[in-house]
Amino acid sequence: MLDQFILEPCIAYFSMEIALDNNIPTYSGGLGVLADDTMRSAADMELPMVAVSLVSRAGYFRQEIDANGFQIEHPDNWDPASYATQLNA
Repeated sequence: MLDQFILEPCIAYFSMEIALDNNIPTYSGGLGVLADDTMRSAADMELPMVAVSLVSRAGYFRQEIDANGFQIEHPDNWDPASYATQLNA
């Protein structure tokens, strides 16, 4: 399968964030959802596309609003390797 990505033309879709899964904190809103919709449509149409995005182990943050109406940010750490599949040549 890796040969397919190396030897055939492929479209690279670059996005700062992508909403692949609710448990993967690589998006915070509309841009990530749009990127996900684009990639899912490309997959449905069997287009040769690969998504390239930023990944941070720190993720975004979980938000809480305190009794005074102030935002409190909580870390949302995650392990990207637990969601990745290594491709071998």
